[in-house]
Amino acid sequence: MKKERIKYIIGLVSFALAGIVLVQLLWINNTISENEKRFSARVFAMLNRVVQKTERNEVALMYRLKPHSFRQYQAPTSNSGARMDSIFRDLNKRSMEQMRSMTKSTPFGQDLSKVLDQFDSMQSMMDRRMQEKDQQLQSMYQWLSFEAEVKQMPLEKRLQLSGLEPILMAEKRNFNITIPMQYAVMKPESNEPAITSKNYNTHNTDATYKADLFPNDVLGSSPKLIVQFPGKQRFLMHSIQWLLLLSLLFTLIILVAFYLSVRTIIQQKKLSEIKNDFINNMTHELKTPIATINLASDAMNRTINDSAAGFTKIIKQESERMHKHVEHILQMARIDKNEFKIQPETIEANEFVQDVLENQKLRIHEKEGTSKLELSDNKIYIEADRDHFANVLYNLIDNAIKYTTTAPEIDVKVWKKDNFAFISVVDNGIGMSKDTLKRIFDKFYRASTGNVHNVKGFGLGLSYAKAVMERHNGDILVKSELNKGSAFTLKVPVVTKETDSE
Repeated sequence: MKKERIKYIIGLVSFALAGIVLVQLLWINNTISENEKRFSARVFAMLNRVVQKTERNEVALMYRLKPHSFRQYQAPTSNSGARMDSIFRDLNKRSMEQMRSMTKSTPFGQDLSKVLDQFDSMQSMMDRRMQEKDQQLQSMYQWLSFEAEVKQMPLEKRLQLSGLEPILMAEKRNFNITIPMQYAVMKPESNEPAITSKNYNTHNTDATYKADLFPNDVLGSSPKLIVQFPGKQRFLMHSIQWLLLLSLLFTLIILVAFYLSVRTIIQQKKLSEIKNDFINNMTHELKTPIATINLASDAMNRTINDSAAGFTKIIKQESERMHKHVEHILQMARIDKNEFKIQPETIEANEFVQDVLENQKLRIHEKEGTSKLELSDNKIYIEADRDHFANVLYNLIDNAIKYTTTAPEIDVKVWKKDNFAFISVVDNGIGMSKDTLKRIFDKFYRASTGNVHNVKGFGLGLSYAKAVMERHNGDILVKSELNKGSAFTLKVPVVTKETDSE
C-alpha cells in the first residue's frame, strides 16, 4: 500500500472519528438542554400552583376574620340626609292620600284610584331595589376596606397566615422535584428578603426561578417568590450518566481500535517494503547465474556431440523459463514500489499482434495445436510500450497453451469500437469457475488446474498484465466457463495518425 493512500485513509478515518465525537457531544448537550427545559417547566408549574394556593388561603382567612370585624367597616352615612328622605316620604304619602280623596267625587275617580295604586306599587318596588343596592354597596365597601387592611399587614405576617412554606414543600413533592430547594420572598419596596430558608444564598443567581407571590394586589407592587436549586447541574448530569458513560466507553473502544488499526497498517507497510526489497535483491542476484548458465549451455552446444545436445537444450529452455519468472518478479516489485515506468510509442495494432502470434506459433505447433488470427480491415494505432504490451500478449497466449488438456485452439482477433482498440485471445482450455474469476488478477494467486499437472509459475502473469493495462489507461476483460475455455480481451485507447490510404 502506498504511503499517500495510508495517509489518506488515516486522515479520512480521523476526520470521521472527530465528527462522531462532535456529534455525540452535541447530542449530549442537547439532551441536557432538553432535560433542563423540562425541569424548568415543572418548577414554573409548581410556582404557579404555590401562588394560587397562597392567594386562596389569604382569601379564606379574610372570610374567616370578616364577621368579627364587620362593625369596624360601616360605610359613612349622613343623618340629615336620612331625615330629609324620611320627610320626603311622609310628604309624598300625604299628597297621595289627598289626591285620592279629591278624585273620589269625580266621574273618573275609580280609574284614577287604580292608577295611583299602581304608582304606589312601583314606588314601593323602587324603594326596595334602592335599599338592596345600598346594602350591596355597603357590603362591598366593607370588604374592600377589610382587604386593604389585610394587604397592608407586614409581609412576614401575611406569609405566616397564608401558610407559604407548607404549601411550597407540598407542591415540591407533588411535582416530583427531588433535589434540595432553597427559597426566599423579597419585599417589593426594598428588594430585601422578608423570609428565607436556612441555606438561601442571595449572591447565587444560578438555578434561580422567580414568580410574583401576590399578583392581584392593587395597592403597591407584588413581592417576589424566589426558589433556588443548588444541585440542579448535578441532577441533570445524573439523569444522563448511563448514556454519558456508554458514549465515552464506545468512543474509547473506537479510539483504541483506530490506534491498533493504524499501527497494524504501518507494520504491514514496513513488512511489505522489506519483502519487496528482498525479492528485488534476490531476483537481481538470480539473474547473474541464469545468464551464466545460458552462456555455458550455448558453449556446450557448439562443442558436444549430438547425443548430448538434448541435455543442453533442456538446460537452455529451463534457464530461459527461470529468467522469465525472474523478470516477472522484478516487474511486480517495481510496480509495488511505484517504480514501474512505461515508454509509450505509436504502434499499429494489426502488425504488432501478428508479430507476437508468429513468435508463439512454434510452441502452439509443439502442442499440436492451431491458431487463427482475424485482423481489423483498417489500421489501428495505439500508444503503448512495445516490450510490456508484448509481454501481456505473450502471457495470454502462453496461458492458452498451458491450461488445456487437448490440442490448443487459439483464436486472436483485433477490432476497433468507438475510440478503443480491442485485442481478444480465445482458447479451448479448462476454463475457470466464478470464484476463480474473482481472484485471477490477485498477486500470487493460482487456481487449481485440475488434470493439468505440468503448469508451473508464481501466479504473477495476470497481475502483471492488469498493472500494464492500467498504466496504458486501458483494461483487461475476461469471460470464462469451466471446461469450455476462456476469452481475454485487451482494451486500449486508439490514437489518430495520418497514413497513406491503402
